[in-house]
Order: sequence, then C-alpha cells, then structure tokens
Amino acid sequence: MVRNHEKEKPEFVDYIYILVKWRKLIIINFLVVCIITAVISLIIPKWYKANTTIMPPFEQTSGLGGVSSIMNKLPVASMGMGNILGFSEQTSRFIAMLQSRTIMESVINEFDLKKRYQKENIEETIEELRGHVSVKVEEEGTITVSVEAGTPYLSSAKKDDEAGYLARDMTNFFIDELDRINKKLKTSQAHNKRVFIEKRYNQNLEDLKSAEDSLRQFQQKYGIISLPEQTQATISAASELKAQIITKEVELDALKESLGSTHSETRQVKSTLNALKKKYNELKKGTSENDRQQTIQNQELFLTLQHLPELGLRYVRLYREVKLQETLQEYLLPVYEEAKIEEVRDTPTVQVLDQAVKPEKKYKPHRALMVIIFGFLSLFLFVIAAYIVVNIQYYKETNQNKYKKIQYIINQLRFKNFFK
Repeated sequence: MVRNHEKEKPEFVDYIYILVKWRKLIIINFLVVCIITAVISLIIPKWYKANTTIMPPFEQTSGLGGVSSIMNKLPVASMGMGNILGFSEQTSRFIAMLQSRTIMESVINEFDLKKRYQKENIEETIEELRGHVSVKVEEEGTITVSVEAGTPYLSSAKKDDEAGYLARDMTNFFIDELDRINKKLKTSQAHNKRVFIEKRYNQNLEDLKSAEDSLRQFQQKYGIISLPEQTQATISAASELKAQIITKEVELDALKESLGSTHSETRQVKSTLNALKKKYNELKKGTSENDRQQTIQNQELFLTLQHLPELGLRYVRLYREVKLQETLQEYLLPVYEEAKIEEVRDTPTVQVLDQAVKPEKKYKPHRALMVIIFGFLSLFLFVIAAYIVVNIQYYKETNQNKYKKIQYIINQLRFKNFFK
C-alpha cells in the first residue's frame, strides 16, 4: 500500500537548493578561510632548503687486490654484479655515515640546534634534525644532501636571510664532517693494513734468510754450485771414463794375447785400467762419509751419478723455496710502501660536485597551495553540511525516531555535554 502523503526522499536538486540558499554564507566563509589561511601562512615559520651534490665514492684499488678487483675480472661484472659489490657498497657507507649519530651530534653542537629547536635533550634534537635532512641517490649515481632551516614565527627579512645561510652552512658542514670521518676510518683501516703487511713482510724476510741459509748449507755439503751445469759435466766425465775403460780393456786383452799377462807393458796397462775403474766407481757411487769432504774437493764440479736424482730433488725444493720467498718479497715490498703512504695520506675523500649555496626562495610553506586547499576544504564542508541538513529535515518530517537520535547525537557533541 503506497502512502501518497509521505514526503519523497531528498534528491540532487534539494542539495543544490540548500547550497544556493546559503550562497552568501558560503562565499563569505570561503573568503574568510582563504584570508585566515593566508595570514597564518605569513605568520608560521618559513623553511629554506640548501642542497649539495657529491660524486659517488670509488674504492681505490689497493696492492692487495681484494674481492672487488677479483670480481671485476669475472664475467659476472658485466652483468651488474661489479656495481653491487663496489660502487653501491661505498655509496651505502656514505649514506650511513651521513645519517649516523656521530655526524648528527657534530652538527647539533656546531650550530647549537638544541637551543634553536627548543628541545630538552640530545635525543629529541637528533630526531628533529633527521626530519630536516634528506640524502638521496640520483639515477646517475650522484648523492644529493639537503638540509632545511626554519625561521621563527613572524620572521623578518633578516631572520629569513639567517635561515638561508644556516641551511647552506649546515649542508656544507655535513659534507665536511663526512670527509673528516671517512678519512679517519680510512686512516684507521690503512693503519691496520700497514701493521698486518709489515708483520707479513718481516716474516718474509726471516723465511727468505732461512731458505737461503738452507740452500747455502746444502751447496757447501754436497759441493753444488750450479746443479744443471754440474750434472752435465758429471755425465760427460763418466762417459769419457767409460770410453777410456773400454779402450784399455781392449788394449789389455790384445797385450795379453801378444805379450802375456806378466809382461811389464801388460801390467802397466792393467794398472791404468784399474785406476780408471776406481775413478769411474767413485764418480758413480761416491766415497764413504769420512772421505766425502775430501772427495768433494777433489771432484770440484763433479757429482756422483748415484746421488744425482736425490740431490737434484732436494736442490730443486730448496731453490724453489728461495725463489718463492723472493717473489713474495717483490710483491710485499711495494704493497708495504703503499700501505705506509695510505696511513699518512690526508687528501680529501669526498668529491663535491655542487657545493651548497644560500637558497633565494623559501622551500615551504607554499602559501598559494595552502589557500587553495583550505578554501576548497571549506566548500567541501558546506556540501557535507547541505547533505546533513537536507537529511535531517527529511527525517524530521518522516521518521521521528531517527530524528530524535540525530538530535541526541548533536546535543551530546556539544562542548558543555561532551565530557559529562
């Protein structure tokens, strides 16, 4: 059953009707809000932002090489891994240092920010300062550091200039502190590296001396001056002796057949053959340990064939150890000198591309934007108000229960009844 006498639900025209009916109030309210917002924007503190741009840090290749230099030689470096292991790591270190408590406290103490921010302790001051500092890595890899400085309420032109200069000075001071701390860390790192390399270099000197002494003792004991040449000379001497022995054996057999074994010439050749065989055996097997030194002196450059493989192996090992320690010394010495230079180096470690300058214009507040936002916000609130008024009127005429509930809500939201 339809009740024709009931009021129809609100339509769009009803809301427009209310807005048109309130048009003077809306316009006045809009103008008042815009004027108040503009006045507030003139009263509240102005903030000035200074920017500085520094080049991305590049890790210098040290004499020790390192993971980065090794990785750069691998195929993965061309796939971007080298950038992750080298450049990004150093950039992250810069960002971490810029946001560190150490630099923040230095800036606070330098510019007395605890008093300027009106904070009770250093923790609150650091938190406030971090809210006014931003560090951004640009697409091309440079690092931009921005610092904001504000003026008091109702600031004068002089206070505006002071805030601009403060923003500039704080930004540049951040970079100075970054360079100071980075140099300090690098110096500490270089000191530790120098101590380590120095210890290893001194150990290398001892190892080289020990290897040289062992090789010298071995050469003195076995009469080795130059093993390849002495080996060749020994083999040549043994071959010549063997050839003489064979010749004398043939000659001896011929003399025995022609002159007999008792003939003086036969005995002379036999004696010569025995001497050659003895000499050959000495060259082949060596002498007893008691006669070794004397034999060495007699042999001069000749070694025993029997001991050549063993002596050659021992000589190669001792000679190899000497060459190894010499090569290591050739490598460590320049690295050691480089580490000593790095330890005392005092050159800047931060490359500034664009130094911070005094900003000519304030960074915030944006007055025009504030006026527009709050002006349109007032219009929006009037639209909401029109919607509420139309619906309240509808419920008043059609549904007393809901209307009473709305009246109760409005009544309870009044200030005098809100906390009852």
